[in-house]
Amino acid sequence: MRATARLLLAALVGVAGCSGGSADQPAATQPAASAASADAVASEQLVTVTVEPVTVERVERTVDFVGTLRADAEAEVATEVDGRLLTIGADLGDQVAAGQVLASLDSAGLEAQVREAEANLAKSTAEEARAAKLKAQAVMSQQEYDTIASSQRVAQARRDVLAIHIGHTRIRAPFAGRIAKRNVDVGNYVRVGTPIFVLVADDPLRLRGEVPERFVSELKIGQEVRGTVEAFPGEVLRGRLARISAAADATSRALTVEATVPNPDGRLRVGFFCKAAILTRTDAEALVVPVEALVNFAGVTRVFLVDESGVAHSRPVRTGLSLGTRIEITDGLEPGDRVATSALARLADGSKVVVRATEAPATTEKRS
Repeated sequence: MRATARLLLAALVGVAGCSGGSADQPAATQPAASAASADAVASEQLVTVTVEPVTVERVERTVDFVGTLRADAEAEVATEVDGRLLTIGADLGDQVAAGQVLASLDSAGLEAQVREAEANLAKSTAEEARAAKLKAQAVMSQQEYDTIASSQRVAQARRDVLAIHIGHTRIRAPFAGRIAKRNVDVGNYVRVGTPIFVLVADDPLRLRGEVPERFVSELKIGQEVRGTVEAFPGEVLRGRLARISAAADATSRALTVEATVPNPDGRLRVGFFCKAAILTRTDAEALVVPVEALVNFAGVTRVFLVDESGVAHSRPVRTGLSLGTRIEITDGLEPGDRVATSALARLADGSKVVVRATEAPATTEKRS
């Protein structure tokens, strides 16, 4: 009996020991599982971002406008006498000098009239000389002498007028420029005032456009003007602001401005459309950030500053000039501040972040 009781007691103790061991095991592993879960949640709350510092750059401030290239001077070169067009010495696109003969009219009839006028002048001059002697001898009265002398002066004036008409049969360029249009052909009979050519002075050219009235206070005569035309993409034409209108247009609320643009090679043509900018001033210490650092919401522009402890802070800013992939910040930042440039949609004020290192540009080793 005693032996049997001991066996039953030993069996009960073994069963109790096994049962206690399985109950204690979950209690031991539960703290480790909770810690792992907390670490996973914490890692999910961190946002990986790239950052760039706020830099100081030289910025040129401009006023943009569009305009048209115009001739510095333009004239319809017309005939001043009637006649048949005999020769043409210049044509469309030709460069001509001031005073150059562009065309000539048949002058045979005028030349004959000049010869007649010269003969009449010679006759009246001789008569005036004889009358002067007779007057000196008191043979001729003063009134008779005055009549003869007046006839001599009229004959001389008639000869001079015809000589001027002879000169007008040669049509000359009033200034140096380029032929923009030719209106008649050789053989045409032209009347006084008939336009033969349209002549334009194309060096320098005038760039004329309109600037909104709010920018007028920034404009000054002599400021640099830069522009581009579609005919020569990538090339920048340069000039100087020469004129500012004294009155604004009542409809557009803009003022007309005009710049002089050198054109020594004649490549720029009258009538070209030009996109231009007037350089008003240069700021050597403008704060600049990448465009991708900006967040616009409800009319407010913000950036996220990342501090040394890895926390992002929302900061409203005011922007200035657009500089391609970068933009000027006029208020809200300081030089050296770090702004987030990625994952902005996942950031909020106070978000914890991990800064991802940007790849350094590849360098080429210089070998001797």
